[in-house]
Amino acid sequence: MSDYLKDFVRLLPLLMVCIFVGCSTSQKSPQLTYGINPDALKIDVIVEEHGMADPHALMKGDTLYIICGHDQTWHPMTSFPMDRWEVWSTTNLKDWEYHRSIHPKDLYIGDLPNCFAGDICERNGKYYWFFSNRYHNTGVAVADQVDGEYKDLLGEPLLPTDIIKESPYDPEIFEEDGVYTICFGSGTYYMATLSEDMKSLTTAPQPILVQTKEGKKVRVSDKSTLFKRGDWYYLVYGDKYAMAKNLYGPYEFQGAFLEGGHTSFFEWTDGQLYVLQENHDISAFYRGASLKPVFFNQDNTILIPEDDRMYPAPGRPFQFKKSTMGWMALNGTKVVYDEGKIKGEIDENNATIQSAPWLYTQSDLCSKVTFQIKNNTKAEEMKFAIYSRDEGRGFWKTGTGQLDWSAQQWVSIPITPNQSEFKTYTIDLAEFSDIKSRIMQVALQPAVGVNEGKWEIDQITIH
Repeated sequence: MSDYLKDFVRLLPLLMVCIFVGCSTSQKSPQLTYGINPDALKIDVIVEEHGMADPHALMKGDTLYIICGHDQTWHPMTSFPMDRWEVWSTTNLKDWEYHRSIHPKDLYIGDLPNCFAGDICERNGKYYWFFSNRYHNTGVAVADQVDGEYKDLLGEPLLPTDIIKESPYDPEIFEEDGVYTICFGSGTYYMATLSEDMKSLTTAPQPILVQTKEGKKVRVSDKSTLFKRGDWYYLVYGDKYAMAKNLYGPYEFQGAFLEGGHTSFFEWTDGQLYVLQENHDISAFYRGASLKPVFFNQDNTILIPEDDRMYPAPGRPFQFKKSTMGWMALNGTKVVYDEGKIKGEIDENNATIQSAPWLYTQSDLCSKVTFQIKNNTKAEEMKFAIYSRDEGRGFWKTGTGQLDWSAQQWVSIPITPNQSEFKTYTIDLAEFSDIKSRIMQVALQPAVGVNEGKWEIDQITIH
């Protein structure tokens, strides 16, 4: 065999790989992914069980600061009570330091749990916190340091209730070439230019059109977020987004963004773009913030990974490794959090415990419930109940009181008495006659028909 033939035989496998890769690439659609960073972080909840909602990010050197709203309680009796904003920071995206709180009583709001979303920015060496007074209006506070004491800049709203036809809340600040633009509202967003002292608007609020490719207007939800990449402006709200070549639009609706709630974007020290996105840590009314990297397709649209989800979907796991909240007793026992488990001692028949309300779990993603329980009683039965609702008009403003569990269906589960070890039990959700679109709360009678003994739960998983 000649040297040329030997070389050809030796290189043939490599040539075949190149031909295969070339053919595969040429057959792909224009939606090619690129720039994915395998080392980018993804964290389900950056500060667990803290009620951290509406995260708003600001990079300062190599430190990321966020100001977030704080949900008042994990078992609320009203819709979205939020009692303060908190300032946190991190230098590695993993470990977070709390700095201070901003209280509504120190602003024109007064002592009301109205601490809805806002945004933080820096201008001329000062730091400005634009905040929502619930959905009524928008104010602004100022500090000399990003983690410093914030003082009400005006003592009244910057955006009063009647400045637009819709509610002027959930502000977003976008800076470009020294011009600071405020975007706010819900249903239709409005934009205006801020004065240099940040105390007023220098332009009248202008409605921003978001439309489909066919030109049909799209009605948007609350809390807009803006960022620019190349020639494109990205307008993101919750799990949807739109794009435009002009800041004031019109924006073309693109569809799904990453799964989750209110967003805030920042570029980390390595150049990776990240989003902080609100999730349902304990419940829809006691939330957390997820950290996700953001990647793009070759046509500049946003890449949605196949495994993307809003924590804790699909389903909802109740794991008590770090828990201090989320379940409480209604009668016949107490709920004690101890070494990654919850447990209690029974002192009356049919002792009942319940989860946090407003779980907001998508029922069509779930098919069963698994329990890991240690039954140290004579009981041979436990019972489980699910409260569910369909979404509709007034969904978020009703059903916030204590549920009457006697009106719900209870499913009986045979259990082994007097156990010294944990045992796993599973029920099919098909055993319930009617589960609506959202599982809102669950309850358990861990040991039916006994008035003494102990129970212990390692995990309950709706999946």
